[in-house]
Amino acid sequence: MLLDNGADKDIMMIGPQQDNTKSNTKIPFYVRNPKISERSIDDTVFLINPDTDIVFYLNPLSTGVWQLLKEPISVFDAANIVQQAFPEMPSSKITKDVLRLINDMSRKNLVLSVD
Repeated sequence: MLLDNGADKDIMMIGPQQDNTKSNTKIPFYVRNPKISERSIDDTVFLINPDTDIVFYLNPLSTGVWQLLKEPISVFDAANIVQQAFPEMPSSKITKDVLRLINDMSRKNLVLSVD
């Protein structure tokens, strides 16, 4: 199957082809919960959930992902951006870590799933 890449060149797709137009699977996107307050002290970021008064400390990876969550983003896209910052790390590990982080943030109501 040949696809036009818009640059007068063709790209040949190799491997099994899937028709994603019939899939009912939606890729979830996540965004910050607007109720959550953020406080920074030097390079350290804390999140405060006003509903529970719980304060969350963000490590450097969590802080980077939190910044990405200003706008709706999928786990896949967030992992790709993190991968660019850490090209020496296996992409499978980064994807697993970002997925775990966003799932944890979701369970703690720090981020919301959006359509």
